[in-house]
Amino acid sequence: MKGYFYRRGCKCKKKKCNCGSKWAFTVDIGIDPITGKRKQKVKSGFNTKHEAEEAAASLIHEVNEGIYLEETDKTFSNFAFEWLPIYSDSKDVKPGTIRVRLHEIGRLLPYFAQLNLKDITRKMYQDALNDLKDQGLSDSTREGISRTAGMIFRKALELELIKKDPTEFAYVKKDKKTIEQLEEEEVPNYLEKEELALFLETAKQNGLEHDYLAF
Repeated sequence: MKGYFYRRGCKCKKKKCNCGSKWAFTVDIGIDPITGKRKQKVKSGFNTKHEAEEAAASLIHEVNEGIYLEETDKTFSNFAFEWLPIYSDSKDVKPGTIRVRLHEIGRLLPYFAQLNLKDITRKMYQDALNDLKDQGLSDSTREGISRTAGMIFRKALELELIKKDPTEFAYVKKDKKTIEQLEEEEVPNYLEKEELALFLETAKQNGLEHDYLAF
């Protein structure tokens, strides 16, 4: 398997070139099972030949090991709206839930709409979550948005459209509550150990059939 290296858009043949072009590579990645023709992978944008050679070597290794994956060029927007009916059918969700998911996708579109799925990084996704917090969205709203994004990218991963899920390891920054806010929250009621024992004994002796088992 060979790799071919060259400067895109540069006609000079010297080793050092001042035309400002980038290095690129072309690598054979096998035969297309449908057309029977040779398939090639072309990638450009490398500053040095060494960078191009390292990237090509990594690609060749993936092909030889049978783990190479051709990532999709679909944008986040396109795939998100493809995912929605898949999610609806597989989960048999209610219309209200679909409206919520649609709203949450809408919150993500300003950040990722025209970006290819494969180009969205973990940092870009975390920055988006942080920016949503700066906009004043509540913890629960941002958690919902993040859940929806996670489902979208995991489905893309499952369909082998991307290699990595950028939502993995992401986190939703929580608002720190003041002492006054904590004091205003309703404290849940709990039974003390002795009260619980009395309650269970009462259920066992005087309750309806199966009450003790249920409690």
